[in-house]
Amino acid sequence: MTSPTPPIPVDILDATTVNIHGEPIAVPPGVDPDQAVMSYLQLEAAGVGHPISACIDDQRYSIKATLTINPDGTASAGTPTSAPAPQQVLGPTPAQAIEHPLAAVQRLATQGSLSTAIDDADRYLLQLSTDPALGPEHPESLEAAETRAHLAWLARDFPYAYRTWSWIAAAWHDRAGPCPRNNHAHDHNQCRHTMITTRNAAAAWTQLPVEEGAATGQDMLNLLERISGVPNTPAARDITTRLRELTARTA
Repeated sequence: MTSPTPPIPVDILDATTVNIHGEPIAVPPGVDPDQAVMSYLQLEAAGVGHPISACIDDQRYSIKATLTINPDGTASAGTPTSAPAPQQVLGPTPAQAIEHPLAAVQRLATQGSLSTAIDDADRYLLQLSTDPALGPEHPESLEAAETRAHLAWLARDFPYAYRTWSWIAAAWHDRAGPCPRNNHAHDHNQCRHTMITTRNAAAAWTQLPVEEGAATGQDMLNLLERISGVPNTPAARDITTRLRELTARTA
């Protein structure tokens, strides 16, 4: 059975920057971005319950390849091809020409003003969350919270990133429901947010201090099972292995 959804775009820009579905995913320090990509795709395949395909654009080596990932975590690759050198962007795209608060926040972060970006993101998130017409679980609020969690990741505030991404993943899941039953584009978009934030929460969990990681490991496993619908995904096995190590160190 083939995937009913288009191939997932995966852009590996460098050793720490990976975009999936056009959204950044967290790559833990010292982790190969290839493994971070595979962990995310395995989680998404388990969540939707059928094979998915991905178009990998590895800009580190100018290589493009296709990949099929099955719900059990196994994968098969197509023949990689050389990718053309990226063209220089001479002007802003239409999306870049329109100023939004999150775009301004992200630009501040990329320019090195991380503290200011965090302050601006906090104010914007508070504005959305307290708006009676929106609230904390509205899609706009959740997307703003995703940006705030990523800023926490960049600031190495892994406990904040873990807690925020975990909450966001659960909130997106509550909105979208089990992903295999979603056939509409809008639902698929919400599932995409669910998978990205779950993967990022798992990445942030691996960076928690020993005692906090041991205390929250079962919560992370529960979230993975809730999102994927199965108890033993490759991501869950990795978490379980680390949780055993943390528990032994705190015993």
